[in-house]
Order: sequence, then C-alpha cells, then structure tokens
Amino acid sequence: MADTVVPVSLALKREQYANELWRYKNAEGPQQQYFRMGLAAVLWRFLATHEGCIADGCAVPGFGIVTTVPSTSGRTEHPLRIMVSDMVGATRNRYRDLLHPAPGAAALGRTASPSRYTSLALWGDDVLLVDDTWTTGNHAQSAAAALKAAGARSVAVVVLGRHLNADYGDTADHVEQARLRRFTWGTCALRNWNHG
Repeated sequence: MADTVVPVSLALKREQYANELWRYKNAEGPQQQYFRMGLAAVLWRFLATHEGCIADGCAVPGFGIVTTVPSTSGRTEHPLRIMVSDMVGATRNRYRDLLHPAPGAAALGRTASPSRYTSLALWGDDVLLVDDTWTTGNHAQSAAAALKAAGARSVAVVVLGRHLNADYGDTADHVEQARLRRFTWGTCALRNWNHG
C-alpha cells in the first residue's frame, strides 16, 4: 500500500490537537475557518521542512501530484480538500482530485480495502497523499492501494494527526515516551537529525 506514512503530530483523545482536528470539520462559521487556517499553516510548515525527507524515504526525487483521502460519510466538500487544494501554498499547484469513494465504500467500515476508492489513471507518478487523522489507517491505506492500482509509482501518506487513546492497551506508555521528546519544527520524522 503506502510506501511511507508520516504523521505530523500525535492527536491524543480529549486533548487540544485532536479537538482541533474534529472542529475544523464540524465547527460552523468563523470558528470553522479559524481551525482550518491553523491546520493549513501546520501542514504548510511541516511540508516546507520535511517533504524532501519524505521523498528520500520513498527513493523518489519529489512528488509531482498531491491529493487527499476523500470522505466516505457523504460529506460533499471535504475541508481537507479545500485546505490542500486552495490554502496550503506548498500543495496548491500540485493538487489533483484523483480519488472518489466507490459505491458501498461506507459499508466497509474500518476495513482496509483496495475497492474502497477509485482513482483517475496515473502513469508512474509519485503521489503525496494527505489525510487528516489516522486511527486504524484503513482509509489512507485503501486510498494508497487505489492510487497504485491506477498506476502510481510511489505513494507517501502525510497525516495531520495520529489519533491515540491513552486509555487503550499500552498506548499510555507510548504517549509517555513521546512526551519526553521536546517538539521542534526541525526534528525530522524519518531521519534522526534536526533541520533547524
């Protein structure tokens, strides 16, 4: 499926970032625009610093096409698509609306399936696929599988938030370890060095 998956940040249940990832889709009026602009700025800054490392991780020179994982819940205009295609300068000129939910996609639930989405044809293109949250990863991996079936050479997934619930299994231990690392924009998610 995806050649690499890179989360921008953890999104811990009941904490600020997870709340913002919910509100950018579900808030209304000026609040909705506020959260969209904030997340667009996060994605833009992250890609400006780390997209080259993501391409290196896929052994490609860069990503000529950027697309997003579409909604399977019936949302007609997904706010992530608006952000990536219009608001984020690092992706705006490369954005293509490639993926569409297949009939019955919602019935697949949280199961990864190459038949969840259909994609327009690609010809050996390297694609940067953006998703907002990664819980099980099934939607993003299904989208990556559809892109590869359509002819993509490589697919890298960048996800705004890796959703975690500290009350589940040994997740609290992972969260505690993550909190020990000090956040900086320059810390690379793929390579053990700092860009700053």
